[in-house]
Amino acid sequence: MKTSTLSKSEIEVMAALWRLGSGTVATVQKDLQDSDPEQRKIAYTTVATHLTRMVEKGAVRARKEGRSYLYEPTEKRADYQLLRLGDMVRQFFDGRPSSLASRFIESNSFSSEELEELRHLIDKKKPK
Repeated sequence: MKTSTLSKSEIEVMAALWRLGSGTVATVQKDLQDSDPEQRKIAYTTVATHLTRMVEKGAVRARKEGRSYLYEPTEKRADYQLLRLGDMVRQFFDGRPSSLASRFIESNSFSSEELEELRHLIDKKKPK
């Protein structure tokens, strides 16, 4: 899969497709505008161009449905997240996931519930 080569704006289009499951250029355009009303109005042709490039990259597949195309992601959002996190760990944290986790925890504030959730996740990962 070549989704790791997506541009920032293509990732935004991909996020719309993950929310929708699949969509035409028009439905993706509407979702992008509805998800961030403060965002500038994105042109139909811009969305169409992004989707065409994403098909070429293998991140999206398209099938003809009536007079338009229906686009859908070729991988799940969770799989993409894991791919990108793996890239980040290799590039910025010397391949050590614990370094990423430490940096994240040190630089953020958490509620008691979130800290408890993190403790629970760590406890689940402990070797028995």
